[in-house]
Amino acid sequence: MTKSQRPRARKGAAESSRDFLLRVTIAQLDEGGEDKIRLEAILAEADCSPSSLYHHFGNLRGLVDEAQIARFERQLAGRTQIVRDAFDRITDREELIRFSIATLKGLFDTEGAESRSSRANALGSTYKRPDFAKKMGVVLQENCDDLAAAFRIAQLRGLILPSVDLRAVAVWVQGMLFGRVLAELVNDDVIEREWDALTIRAILFTMFGPDATDIPL
Repeated sequence: MTKSQRPRARKGAAESSRDFLLRVTIAQLDEGGEDKIRLEAILAEADCSPSSLYHHFGNLRGLVDEAQIARFERQLAGRTQIVRDAFDRITDREELIRFSIATLKGLFDTEGAESRSSRANALGSTYKRPDFAKKMGVVLQENCDDLAAAFRIAQLRGLILPSVDLRAVAVWVQGMLFGRVLAELVNDDVIEREWDALTIRAILFTMFGPDATDIPL
């Protein structure tokens, strides 16, 4: 959706100028990435003065950085909450394996491409910027801890192998999701399908044992 097609953002009654500027900037990042960000466009859409932006974020770079972090955190948290809810509910091992397969296939399919591209864009912003990379790393670590806690629920029920290091698996699984962008760059449907199958089976084998890979994908 282009700016001309999108309804102008409206500030909520309890929404601060800082949060409003963030929301507008996140929307613009979602539409065109950092290359399309323009200070004048953000201020016009948010109906804020330059002094308000400088007060809250220091400069445009500070605003874009905070927007990238908030955007990154939102995407990771939403996905993790779905996993947590399911792992909290499911008590049958085969059902959990089938849920894991369906979830991973959903994350790897074409509908998840835009979300993956968005996360890759956020990670790309950390290049040669150690302070910003550290902030993004904190968000990723917190999310992986949340994901590991969801896995722990199932492990305590005997559904996940007791020997599995859940924090390491959480980081590994997140890495696989980011890595899917590389498979897409090859632009070969066969390669992408094989990559998905290999990755899903590797995750199932690690978390549930070799017999889990016998369940059809």
